[in-house]
Amino acid sequence: MLVTKVGRLYMATDVIVGTGISDQELVLKFESLGDNCELGLVQRRVGVEPLGMFRFAGAPLRHLIRALHARFEGMGAAENVRIRPENGEYMVKLTKYDFVYHADVKVGQADPEILQKQQVRTVGFLVRKLIDDLENATKIMVFRQNEPLSANDLIDLRIALAGYGPATLLWVQAARPGHPPGSVVRIDDRLIVGHVSRLALRENVPDLDVASWLAMLRQAYAIHTGQGAAPVSDSSESRIVLTFGKGGNASDHTGYGWSAPEDGFTWTVGERSLLTLETPPPAAAGYWMEMDVVPFVAPPVVMAQVLRVTINGHAVHTFDPLTRGSVGFGVPGHLVQGSDKLEIVLEHPHAASPRAVAGENDDRRLAVSFSRLSLAGRN
Repeated sequence: MLVTKVGRLYMATDVIVGTGISDQELVLKFESLGDNCELGLVQRRVGVEPLGMFRFAGAPLRHLIRALHARFEGMGAAENVRIRPENGEYMVKLTKYDFVYHADVKVGQADPEILQKQQVRTVGFLVRKLIDDLENATKIMVFRQNEPLSANDLIDLRIALAGYGPATLLWVQAARPGHPPGSVVRIDDRLIVGHVSRLALRENVPDLDVASWLAMLRQAYAIHTGQGAAPVSDSSESRIVLTFGKGGNASDHTGYGWSAPEDGFTWTVGERSLLTLETPPPAAAGYWMEMDVVPFVAPPVVMAQVLRVTINGHAVHTFDPLTRGSVGFGVPGHLVQGSDKLEIVLEHPHAASPRAVAGENDDRRLAVSFSRLSLAGRN
């Protein structure tokens, strides 16, 4: 995808990419942040073996965020590095932040005590290397996980990365309608979302689709380095992306029912909110709308939120209940192309005040926080 900025909206179109580097060179431009070894295996499949702290590690997101904020303090201390046998090989357990990775040593091939001392030195080196890569933005950082990623978790990860410098994050997802395998979308200067045909299952990570991974990495690298070519005519897709929160582009398009932008997101307030968009060219037979959201809940009083979406006076979709993370739905083409402007009304009847339902110091009647909304044409 090639992304250009039109006014304050991001328009993304499919592109033919020619980065001029080999697959081996390409995969070395990326560094894994977890949460498994899928990227590491892609690198191995094309014949390279780079050193990386999380290349073959199980790194759950909340543990990673905690470690990033602490600058990995104490992770490589001898008392926090343990060796344990598992399925005929040695695993390394980093107890400080609860990470696990393969030692690439079979049981019986090395003395566990000697291996432990080697791993203490290795972890110290790899932590220093990772911090250097983050501070100097020398590589694109890659994160993927099988479970849905909530908007709050994504925001927290980006905040943690920003503490080191201007690192770019590639968030890898499974392909879905509107996002074919190998496609990427640049959300902003430091976030790219990429799509592969499937995410490998935890119990069988080697069963991955290398071809779609390489296509996605090449697209992401092309966008990151400004090497994207001209749009492909006739088969292209147009996309409008709104980013919410301070510094985002959504404020120009919000009407009634929105609170002030916060760091990475904006809350809807009251029972109804309005968004106004220009109709995206070119005309399409249908569209896909996608939103990254977090519903306001405060059990046992507010257990869930409902979100109803109306476009130009026509009810299009209802989420009941609304879940955290990325949610989407199809939009008939005639609803979008019938006028110059799109009026999107979001109804959220269960809005509630945190003060009233949870005793917090916030009188706003909150319903849903938005971090991103996109509208893409599909022919």
